Amino acid sequence: MKAVGATRLGLLLIAAIVAACSCGRSPSNPFPAAGLSPDDVRVQVSRIGFDDETGSHYVLLLDETESRELPILIGESEAQAIVLALHGIKPPRPFTHDLIRSIIGQTGNRVDRIVIADMRDEIYYATIYMDGGRYSIDSRPSDAIALAMGMNAPIYVNNKLFDLAPKLGLGTVGKVPDTAHALGLTVEQLTPDLASAFGQPGGRGVLVSGVSSSAEKAGVARGDIVVKVGDREVKALDDFSRQAAQLKRGGAVTLTLNRGGSNRTVTLESSPAGYAAKP
Repeated sequence: MKAVGATRLGLLLIAAIVAACSCGRSPSNPFPAAGLSPDDVRVQVSRIGFDDETGSHYVLLLDETESRELPILIGESEAQAIVLALHGIKPPRPFTHDLIRSIIGQTGNRVDRIVIADMRDEIYYATIYMDGGRYSIDSRPSDAIALAMGMNAPIYVNNKLFDLAPKLGLGTVGKVPDTAHALGLTVEQLTPDLASAFGQPGGRGVLVSGVSSSAEKAGVARGDIVVKVGDREVKALDDFSRQAAQLKRGGAVTLTLNRGGSNRTVTLESSPAGYAAKP
């Protein structure tokens, strides 16, 4: 099954490159933009979760009225890519979907939308539409969704699929994590998917998803993992919140950050406006 997924992903990459190369030519009969079917409904990614029955990840798609949902089983790497895109976090090293997105974007192409239009033998089928409908590429829904998330492209589902959707034992592993705000940072719990994506298999620390200008000046960046506040280890979100609350005004605090698998330290100094870079 993994070999099949890799083959599909490879074909998607090849198709994207071919499309990019074709753009330099001016065809005498350009294809008109493909129109959407009246039965295609725009959806958004609600969350990534874990199906207790199959032991697989799923992506939950929600229609615009938030009255219908469609869960689709996906692989672990696609789950990681979609979770990161949901939170606007760039991984230390690009995933395959990031590579494809870069190839498409830097060669002047664009993704118009993706449409999940059919299900046969309990397998969903998606199409990636590019360049005003000039190109349509067959894809697994998981690959197409990850690409659409990274390129801000709309996602559509055919109406009939909501009624055909299988019932899953929808667990909560991998859902949008809780967050905390302190020291000019917004941090969130390091879920197993995020921990794996950022090279922290033990899942210790909290992930920085937002940075104030002063904290950024000190050297903190989105995607850093806070593993210590001062000399105290941060294992989870509660540790970070508790340790930040105990800091006294008027002093400095040193954060130990993991970035790309290596630890580094930054120092923030307290001020009336909050913590800022220490000169």
